[in-house]
Amino acid sequence: MIHGNIFRIRRLVWLLLFALLWTGVRPAMGAEVFLSATRSEAEKIPLGILQVVAPSNLVQHSSEIRSVLESDLRRSQVFRLIHPPLFPELANGAEPTADVIQKAGKQDIQAAVWISLSQKGEDLVMEGRVYDGKSGLMVMGKRYLSQTQYLRSMIHRFSDEIVFQYTGERGIAGTRVVFSSVLTGSKELYLMDYDGYNVRKITNDRSLNLSPRWSPDGNWITYTSYRGGSPAIYTLDLMSGRLWKMIGYAGLNISPVWSPSGQGLAFAGTMDGPAQIYWVDKEGKGLRRLTMDQSDNLSPAWSPTGTEMAFTSNRGGGPQIYVMNADGTNVRRLTFNGDYNTSPVWSPKGTAIAYACRIDGRLRICAISPDGAKTAQLTDGPGEDESPTWSPDGKHLIFSSTRMSEGDLFMMNADGMEMERLTFSGGKNNGPSWSP
Repeated sequence: MIHGNIFRIRRLVWLLLFALLWTGVRPAMGAEVFLSATRSEAEKIPLGILQVVAPSNLVQHSSEIRSVLESDLRRSQVFRLIHPPLFPELANGAEPTADVIQKAGKQDIQAAVWISLSQKGEDLVMEGRVYDGKSGLMVMGKRYLSQTQYLRSMIHRFSDEIVFQYTGERGIAGTRVVFSSVLTGSKELYLMDYDGYNVRKITNDRSLNLSPRWSPDGNWITYTSYRGGSPAIYTLDLMSGRLWKMIGYAGLNISPVWSPSGQGLAFAGTMDGPAQIYWVDKEGKGLRRLTMDQSDNLSPAWSPTGTEMAFTSNRGGGPQIYVMNADGTNVRRLTFNGDYNTSPVWSPKGTAIAYACRIDGRLRICAISPDGAKTAQLTDGPGEDESPTWSPDGKHLIFSSTRMSEGDLFMMNADGMEMERLTFSGGKNNGPSWSP
């Protein structure tokens, strides 16, 4: 019976539940026109890590600090990393003087970073400073104290502080990703850091769990589960561990997604026959049907303002992306290229909608402007790519693919460049959702 339900939900949601792998990425012509969130190399701020100072008993952490911080700052797309020469003045862990910083400035380093690591009891203390390469003055200093196992988290926090210092916007290094995986036999939900580290299981339903989505405040994860025998929508409070059923109408209750305000969520249900898009408040009450035709309507995705919603419908034959007002009015078809387009997700700044598109018989990740005027193919290569999710800064996408395994998660820039494989477990990892 469970296998029958699996096939039915796949048919309705048009999710093949694959994952992805790295090969070449071929952005379509014009991808940079409306997807470019990346500064040109000339626009990026030259940054160099002068030194990571640590006593002999902690020196093994120095390379990790440098590696993680450089990766975070590279992915921020704000900085151009420069590897400065060794300055004799910094021998034996000496703190940099204004003269040393200005020497670094003459090496084209605009932001000079210096880090020290020490120990306080059983905890690590990491102090990070950022200096202006021209004036030699310190522009930012932070101090973190935590247990050794949270060293990466301290580095991520420092990276995000640097990004905020130079842009006024939050970085993404401290964000997380939730996804589905069959690592333990049943399809459970897992949580990982944005860069693929620190993977941990967060459900133990021993069932089929699908389509996890974050609440806007990042405290809850809402998802579809068969734990009660039929597909219902549950919410997990990550702070308390409390789990409750929010929506359990007759038939399928799938693909939940919170409104930007957090006051309610949209989902697809079959209580009235074919799958339709519905809305409920944050208590799971006040049910309203938003789509009214007799086709299957699935995978709702809110615009950042909460005034519009993208979704998938087969009302024109095969599955295509449509957009409507949040109250269900003013429905318009958005995609016309190809016979299979599904799983839309709206970018945080509202400039693009990413989705899974079938091209030459394979699923790829594509993007389209909300007015439908501009489109771009973002992925290429073997395997199937699907289930895109945006980073909160709109500069990256994570998606699932079978290009290297039965299913893993990959990250790329919003224009399809600089792809990285994040998971290596081969656990049919799919359905990722990026935290706020």
